[in-house]
This record gives sequence, C-alpha cells and structure tokens, in this order.
Amino acid sequence: MVNNGRSRGCITCKRRRVRCDQEKPTCRQCRRLQLPCEGYKIKFKFKEQNHRFALFDTERIPISPSTPDTTIDFFFRHYAGFGRNIESGRGFFETIISAYRSQPYDSALSNAVAALSSLTSSIWRYHNLRPSRILYLRAVASLRRAIADSDQVNKPVTLMAGLALQTYDNIIAIYHLRLAQRIHYDGAISLFSLAEPGLTDSFIAAHARNFILHVEIASALRQKRPIQDAINLCLKSRAIMHAPHNPSVTLDSIMAAIAGLQAAHWLPQSRQTGKDLRAETRRVDFELLAWARSVPECWKPFRLASGQGIHSSIPTYMGLCDTYPSCQVANLWNLWRIQRLVLFTLESFHPTSHIDRSRPGEEHILDGIKQVVQELVDSVCQSVPYYLGNRTRPMTIADFGDPEIQLLNHPSTALADDKEYEEHHHHGMPSDGYRSHIIAQGPWHLMSPLSRLLTLFSEQAMTANLLRPGQHQWIRTQFLRVLTVLHISPSKFDIESNITADFLAKEVRQGAMFMSGP
Repeated sequence: MVNNGRSRGCITCKRRRVRCDQEKPTCRQCRRLQLPCEGYKIKFKFKEQNHRFALFDTERIPISPSTPDTTIDFFFRHYAGFGRNIESGRGFFETIISAYRSQPYDSALSNAVAALSSLTSSIWRYHNLRPSRILYLRAVASLRRAIADSDQVNKPVTLMAGLALQTYDNIIAIYHLRLAQRIHYDGAISLFSLAEPGLTDSFIAAHARNFILHVEIASALRQKRPIQDAINLCLKSRAIMHAPHNPSVTLDSIMAAIAGLQAAHWLPQSRQTGKDLRAETRRVDFELLAWARSVPECWKPFRLASGQGIHSSIPTYMGLCDTYPSCQVANLWNLWRIQRLVLFTLESFHPTSHIDRSRPGEEHILDGIKQVVQELVDSVCQSVPYYLGNRTRPMTIADFGDPEIQLLNHPSTALADDKEYEEHHHHGMPSDGYRSHIIAQGPWHLMSPLSRLLTLFSEQAMTANLLRPGQHQWIRTQFLRVLTVLHISPSKFDIESNITADFLAKEVRQGAMFMSGP
C-alpha cells in the first residue's frame, strides 16, 4: 500500500477521524452533515527577517470582501438563524441577517457583525480573543465615522451596529465576571431618541426599537430603577408599532409596569400609597395571567415524564420536564415566570412580613403564596433539561456532531414531513436545525433565569423559605453546570460550594446588565 504521508484534510474531518475530500472553501463531508468546516492548516513559508530585508517596504494586501467568512456563517446559522422567529422575538437577532446583507463589506454594521462573530467563534474554539478585539476596535472606528456622517447617523443599520457592539461588550463582561460597559447602549438610546420622525418606521428600525425597549425594561428591573424618560415616552406613544400581535412585545409592556412598581417599592420618595401599589400590582398580575392564556397553543410547555421518550442520561426535575418549540419561546415563558415571582416578592402585593398564622384566615393566605411560588420555581426547574439535555462538559465545536449529546424532542420534530404542522408548530426548523440551535443557545438562555432566581433568593430570604426542601441547592448545582458548559471561569468555583454559586450569579448578572432576558 502506498503511503502518501499525513492527511491534508480539513481540521474538522481530522478531529472526527474521517476521510475528507479536501474541497475548498468547505469540504463535502462537513456540508453534508451541516458541520462548521474549520478549513485547512496554513503552510508556513520561512523568510529572512533580518535587518537587510526589513529595509524593503512590503505592500499590505487588503482582505477581499468576497473571501468566505466562516465565523459570520457560524454566528448567523446558530445564533441568528435557527430558533429565531419574528413572532416570538424582539427584532435584533431576527433582522440582523437581512440588515447585514444590505450593507457594503466595510460598513459599520458589517464590521460590528464581524467582531461579534469572531468573538463567538473564538469562545467555541478556545482561540485567543485578540483577533476579535482587533475587529472590535475597527468596528468602533467605523461606527464613529457613521455617526459623524449626516447621511448615516439616522439609518437603522447604524443603530444595529451599536447594538451588535453592546452585545460584544456584554459577552466579554460575563466571561470576565465584571460589570458590563454601557457606552454603546447609551449611544443606541441617543440615536433612538434623536432620530428624525419617519426614519424609525421601517421594518428593521421598528424591530431594533422593540429590542431597545426590551433591554431598557430588563435593565431597569435588574437595577430596581425607573425606566429612562426617552423610553417611557416611546412606550406611551408607539411601542407596539409593527408588532401588534407579538406576544413578546405585549409581555414587555407588562414588564414596564412591573419595573415601575418595583422602583416605587424600593424608592423611599415614592408618592404612591401602599393601598394604591397593592391595587396596581394585582392588576398587573391579572395581565400576566391573561398573557399566558393568550399565547398560541403550540407555544405552551409540553410536559414529559420519566420514561416518556426521555433518554436515561438526561437528568429531570422531580421526574418531570417541559419541552418547547424553540429556545426563544422557552425563554419567554421563563421571563413570564420570573416577572410573577418579582410581583410576589413586593410587599405591596402580599405583605408576608405582617402575616400572623395565629389569626383566622391568614395561614390560608401564606399557604396560597407558597403554592404559587413553588409552582413558578418548579416550572423554571422543569425547563432545565430542555436547555441542557445531558450536557455536563465544557462546550466545543465538536458538540454539534456529537452523538453522545442527548436532548429532549418536541412533538413537532416527529412530524417534520408534515409541512402544515411544521409551519405552525416548529418555526420551519428541520430536526438538525432544532438540535443545533439548542446546543448553541440553550445554556445562554438558561443562564439568565437561574442567575435571577439565585439573586432573588439571596435578596429575599422570605421567598427562599417558601421553596421545597433541596430546591435551592438543586438550582445552584444547575447554575454551576451552565457555567461549566459555557466554560465561564471553571477553575474559580467548586461544584459543592453554595456561597460561590450565589456570588457567581451576582457577577453574571452584572455582566448581563444590558442583555435581553429576566
């Protein structure tokens, strides 16, 4: 047998130990399995670098805009493609692909997307983050030029570029466990509030606005502060433009009311009386319950019990778990659950500190509160298997093709050939896309509600006392499991350390201060 030497196949096929046809820019094997092809090793050519050759100027060849960028393809496929739907989203990830494709390769948005994609790819591949930092600085310079240009400053794509760079800053802050910078966030709000009338009415602009509204409301809830005046004005005038039947936008309007109630509860100078606050809080809770009844039937959690199609390696909660048509829909439900919990922690809703079990009827009130809190927390816990499956190891790019990773199925995956069913129940995702979007987005979507629960319990000891025995510890363990999968400072905590889990939850919350979610 002739030995032709070491294989010259792509990096992905070498890692998987399979034959590669060496097609470029991506091989046929990777395309067939829909795996991200990592390309081919560069052949180095050693050159003289002494002082004689340094005297000659070398011409710098610019990067061709037509060169395939696998990092952008990877980001669009796994974070802005599968699992994203305009009916259940806020608009940033759902419109960024079309906005990007409408721009020249050297625009502010193109540079911002390149930086964000490079960062995402580097995290998955454990690469140095320096290349993404270089792209980030280039994107910042490009955004500054766009803002200084009177023809570019009011364009929706300029606003989208700022949001993409803020997302980059958020991810960096989470991985470094520090407070996120808000430069691009404040800039986006300024662009949003100063835009000329009529320029914010386009499809992309309207959805970018909805995303800013959501992030500002979520940030106000995290910081227990009122919503900024510019956002409040928009909420009162035109918040649901271009999305009159979008349940996520409707939920945001309810969250805005909760943010106001929370700020009134924590701010001593609030002018509202306790009676007024209680009445308003109950009204908002009724709106939350009405929202849950109004969402499409196919969005509602599908309950599975142990033995009902659940792989034995997937840990469940109390033998139960819920599955959803997409991570985005699951995140909406956890966001809804967290908002109800926030209402129940406000003394204006149920002044539990003044309840006396010895008085007739008051023990029944406390038991009712306890039941609702336990059911809400149970529902969050039952979503954990959907997001993680049986994953316990730090994520790698090989996870997308790893048959050992087991995930929950949704009824729609079994009816993939039924086009009518798929259109209404599965957001048009094929089964492989459904799997890959959970692998990519699942841990990120779960990190936010679990960290919110842990910070809520540490701030409200009375709420923590309402939990089932062992439930608090179970949530801590699952949160550390999420950080392990995302390889966020895995060497800094011990899986058995309760104090460290609560501390890390607070640090993650600071990094996610200006992100979507609870």
